[in-house]
Amino acid sequence: MKINHLIFISLLGCVLTFWSGSVFGQTSEATIFDEASVVYKKSVYGGIILHTSGWGGSLTFGKAQTAFKSRILQFDIVNMKHPKEVRTFNQYYDDSRSYIFGKINSFIVVRPTIGQRVTLFDKIRKSGVAVGYSWRVGPSLGFTKPVYLEIGVPAQPPYDAIVVERYDPTEHTVDEIFGRAGFFKGFDEITINPGIHGGFGFNFEFDQERSGLKAIEVGATADYYPLGEAEIMAFAQNYNLLFNFYASFQFGKKSN
Repeated sequence: MKINHLIFISLLGCVLTFWSGSVFGQTSEATIFDEASVVYKKSVYGGIILHTSGWGGSLTFGKAQTAFKSRILQFDIVNMKHPKEVRTFNQYYDDSRSYIFGKINSFIVVRPTIGQRVTLFDKIRKSGVAVGYSWRVGPSLGFTKPVYLEIGVPAQPPYDAIVVERYDPTEHTVDEIFGRAGFFKGFDEITINPGIHGGFGFNFEFDQERSGLKAIEVGATADYYPLGEAEIMAFAQNYNLLFNFYASFQFGKKSN
């Protein structure tokens, strides 16, 4: 909840910045164009994404259209958690690995998107901050991987043996779950749920070098899967529309 509040406050600050810029736009625009600077044609930057349902990473390629607009091609990989997820442990063994009771699938999203990055206010000084926004749209490929757990035999501790089985909440009880299995278990059973993605965010670029790119971006994304829900949890409502707020820490280079 605290993370959601921080993201909301950041977004509110962005909106106020955008509003103030529209009021004083003519003065700011004159200042920007009076400042001599190099216009870079290309940019490449990566990012770490923290969003309200998990985390991930991004890689973006930009190509300048004008001095203040760039076409971008962005690739995101993020995981999606269900809001009902609660991590737990086997109460009988201290060396057991944590697992999420009721989670039957991991859901990883890959987004190859196109969009635009626009600079509203350029940096006047090296120590200044450039303010802008970006948008992108494209497919959202949801990869569903079944969850495997280590199951104790017999069903009540102490166990005589540990076996790895695909998690079935209707069969596996809390007492017999030792912990989660290795992450790569179940990769050969991955299925793809195709959908569409849209995102919008405000960015604040603060790199002191004109050829460098360091920025923080905050915004919102939506992923919609028309063919079916993102099936993550048993005994809970799953959704085919996933809406998230995010913060992204970006770093890269510009060149000609």
